Amino acid sequence: MFAKIDTIHISVSQLDHARMWYKEVLELEEIVDSGHYVVFKVGSGETPITIQQGEVRSSSTKTILFSDALEETRLKLIDKEVEVGQILTDDGVTYFEFKDLDGNQFEVCHFLSA
Repeated sequence: MFAKIDTIHISVSQLDHARMWYKEVLELEEIVDSGHYVVFKVGSGETPITIQQGEVRSSSTKTILFSDALEETRLKLIDKEVEVGQILTDDGVTYFEFKDLDGNQFEVCHFLSA
C-alpha cells in the first residue's frame, strides 16, 4: 500500500525566519524552495523535512533525528542557544529533546546496533 514516508511536514509561523533557523542551527541542507515551502535533506537519510508557513498547533507527534555523536550534538545546540533537555536512556536508546522556534517537538536519539 505505501512505498515510503515522503516527507515530515512541519508548520511554522514565519517561513523565512524558520528557514534560516533550520539551516543555521540544525545545519540541514536546503534542497527545495518553492516560495511556499522549503524542503531540507537530513544527513544521509531518505526522508526530508518540509517546513511551510501555517497554523502551528500542539501535536502528540515529534520528529526523531538520529545522531552518532549525541552529546556533541546536544552541546552544539546549546551553543546555538537552543533549549534542550537532559540526556535520558530508555530501553537501550539514549536521547534528548528540544523544540524549534515555534515549539515543534524534536528528539535526537542514539542506539548501538545489535
